[in-house]
Order: sequence, then C-alpha cells, then structure tokens
Amino acid sequence: MMNMAAKAKKESKDEQPKEFGKGRHEELGITYKKNVDFGKWYLEVIAKSDIVDERVPIKGVNVILPNGWRIWHSMMDRLDEMLQEAGVENYTFPLLIPERMLKAEAAHFKGFVPEVAWVTHVGDEKLEEKLAIRPTSETIMYEMFRLWIRSWKDLPKKVNQYVNIVRWDTKMTKPLIRDREFQWHETHTAYATKEEAEADIMLSLNIYSRLIRGRLGLDYLELKRPDWDKFPGAEYSVALDALMPDGKSLQIGTTHFLGQKFSKMMDIKFLDQQGKHQMPWQNSYGITTRLLGALIAIHGDDKGLIIPPAIAPIQAVIVPIYTANEKLEVMKKCSEVLGRLETAGWRVHMDDRESHSPGFKFHEWEMLGVPIRIEIGPKDVHAGQVSMVRRDFLERANVPEESLEQQLTETADSMFFQLTKRAAEGLIVRDASDLNELKAELDKGGFVRVPFCGLEKDGKKVKDELKADIKGTLFSAKEKPEPKAKCAVCGLQAKELAYIARSY
Repeated sequence: MMNMAAKAKKESKDEQPKEFGKGRHEELGITYKKNVDFGKWYLEVIAKSDIVDERVPIKGVNVILPNGWRIWHSMMDRLDEMLQEAGVENYTFPLLIPERMLKAEAAHFKGFVPEVAWVTHVGDEKLEEKLAIRPTSETIMYEMFRLWIRSWKDLPKKVNQYVNIVRWDTKMTKPLIRDREFQWHETHTAYATKEEAEADIMLSLNIYSRLIRGRLGLDYLELKRPDWDKFPGAEYSVALDALMPDGKSLQIGTTHFLGQKFSKMMDIKFLDQQGKHQMPWQNSYGITTRLLGALIAIHGDDKGLIIPPAIAPIQAVIVPIYTANEKLEVMKKCSEVLGRLETAGWRVHMDDRESHSPGFKFHEWEMLGVPIRIEIGPKDVHAGQVSMVRRDFLERANVPEESLEQQLTETADSMFFQLTKRAAEGLIVRDASDLNELKAELDKGGFVRVPFCGLEKDGKKVKDELKADIKGTLFSAKEKPEPKAKCAVCGLQAKELAYIARSY
C-alpha cells in the first residue's frame, strides 16, 4: 500500500473550504439502514453528505454539490496523472454535433441509435440543420483526426476530455447511477498498427485497475461483452462491472477496440514510412460519475460516506475542543499540527467554527466520510498527544505528537486495506448449470457464472424471463466450460462461461 502522505497532491489553504460540508444536513444522522433498504439509504446519504441535489425539475438531470464535485475531481486528478504518464493529452471538443454526422454513424453501425437531445432553434429561428447535444464524441473527434493525422509521424494520437454527456436513454433514473446528464472522461487513441492499438487496450485496463482498485479500493470484473451488446462500431468491448450492495451489477467503465471501422467511415488516412496510404487503428475508453455512485454505495455505512484516503479531498480534519479559558492554548496547538501536517503533504482542514459543538462536528465529518479525525483538547495539549479517530471502525487512539505522521500513514494504509478487503468480499460470483438454478442464484443477488452457447436468442431469453443480462466473459482469464457442459439456458453445447446479473 502506498504512503498516502507521499502520494498526496497538497492543496493550498486558499483552496480549502471555509465551511466544508455546509449544506442540507442540519438534521444529522442517516435514518435508513443500508442492509435493510439500500435504495432509500443511498438517496439519503448522497443528499445529506452534499454529493447530489436531485430536486432539479428535469428528471435525471441533477446538481452535483461541492463535496461530490471535490471527490469526483480528486478521482479524475489521480486518473489524469496516469493518462499523462501514458502520453495522453487533454482537449475539449464541441458540445454540439451536426445531425449528418450522427446519421452517418448510424448508417455504418447497426444499433447506433443514441437517445439524443436536439437543438433545433436559435431564438425563434429554426436551424437549417439540427444539432445534437453530445451523447458521445466519436464523430466530432474523428472529424478532427481526419484533419490532424496525415503521416505516420502524427501517430500515435492520444486525446482525452473531461466533459458532460446527455443521453435520454432511461426512464428509471437514479442519481449518479442512472442519470440522463452525467460527467465523464473519454479517451480516444489512434495507432499505426493493430498490435499497438491492442496493447493500448491492455494499458487502459491497467490504468483503470490502478485507479479503481489501487486508489478507490473497489473491485470489479473485466467482462468482454457479447457481440450483440458491444459498442456499435467496435470490434469488441470490455466493461468493468462492479456489484452494488443490493446485488445488482453496475458498469463503472468501458474500453472499446474500434479497429479500423471508424477510420474507414471518417476517411482517416496517413502515409506510412513507405509512402503508402494506411488507415489507423483506434480505441476509446471512459469512466463516468457512476464510479462516484459506486464508491459511495460500496464503502458507505449507516453513518454516511467513507472516502478512501488516497482520493479524499480532506484526508484528516482537526477538531479543537475547549472552553473559553482554554481556547488560546488549544487553538495554538491545533494550528501547529495543521501546519506540520500540511508541510508533510497531507490534505488537512481545521474545523474552527464556533457555531457548532464538537459533537455536531464529529457526526458531520463522519457523514462526509473524511478518513481521519484529529481531536485536540487541553488534556491532549498538556500530555503532548492528539486523539485520532479512523472513519471506518470509528476506533479512537491517543497518539504522541512525535509519531503523528507515522500513525497517520499507518492508519490510512490500514483503512485502505480494510475497505479493499470488504469490497472484494462483496464481489459475489455463484455458479449455476441450468435455468432453474440460474433463477434461484440470481434471486440471491450477485453475478452468476454459467456454461453458455453464446447465442443472442438465449441472451434475450435471459433478459425477458429472468430480467437479467448476459454481461459477458472474463476478458483476461481464458475460462472454458467443461468439455461436455451444456448451455444453462437452452441445453446446447456450451462454448463459454458467461457471467449473468441483474443490472442498473
């Protein structure tokens, strides 16, 4: 486990909020139990911990509140470091896409019929051509690739953007998990050879693992989607499927090997070293704010959020405890500890609000999921110690001042280990060999692994009869069914081991 202090990017005091967490939670406390009513627990947590306000008068379009925005950006900052290490550069492409471009894509790739929101008028004047509000960016990006990529010297091309997306593709909305407007990063790459492009697929999966497993402490399956469920225009798609506490799967990221299909459609060509025209090989991959929803849902508890130390906007909060006569010496010590930890690279905030009691602050910071709370009162000052509380177990320990940094690091590492362990234990996979067993196991929640024939008609049967989806086969591990295994759905010869789940 990494040293959290060494890895953290220090934020200046000016960037720290004066009243972090001030929002819609004057009545502290989560009233719903996560293991009793996950849905209501989730909605209460994201509201009271200042993640999302869903009271916007447009269904599926919500306000991301300051705490949610800070956590999302902290995650994306870690991701951006990794992408830049891989040579990816950040751009921002237009929000609006001409209708003819999306029509061209739909004409080339069967199934590409995004639920697009359209701009048709400027004031009272009707536009000559409708403009789509960005549902995804392949066409607009690759139009520019066509202009930028002329020679083998222009490759590889690796572009990324952090933007909002609009897809009117669901009636059953749930904040962060099933939104119509959401934030994401999307990376698009182009290479001279197929081998380079496929190596990039593995690189993207490695980057995601380093972020999601290595920083967020979440676990998931890398599943190659069935052909009928891959991204239209892709040779193949790999999805990252996590498991939510209610037993449903949630897609938290995807990577697509596009091959040369978009290059041919957009007429992207380059001269190779022999002076011959070639078409580049392309990929795309992305993560949305669903990942934030998964983080909240999987790590949170009945007191609110639990944010992994590596990506917590505030890793430790200092809470002074004093009476009027003790204020001066306690605040002096708190300021010393604050400066010392900031100098060591920790993201620390001192809650010196006089409008709230220490008890109120304790509950509030627990709800906001800050990993470590440091309490300092007059007895601590005289004893040369601080009182440290870790968010996951809410265990309290008296820590001598001289070993504070070491204890912070050890506590953060221990927290991350426990969060990772718990998340891995929650990634449940069961086995079934026939339709009755499959239904029984699906009713328990989690992924169910079955021998499968690979036919789309049986995928549709699973969807129609069991309200579940064939999520795909493990991408990296080459699992095979037993030689004589029969498909759990139809009884024909099985060709693969498929993972099935009920999904968001």
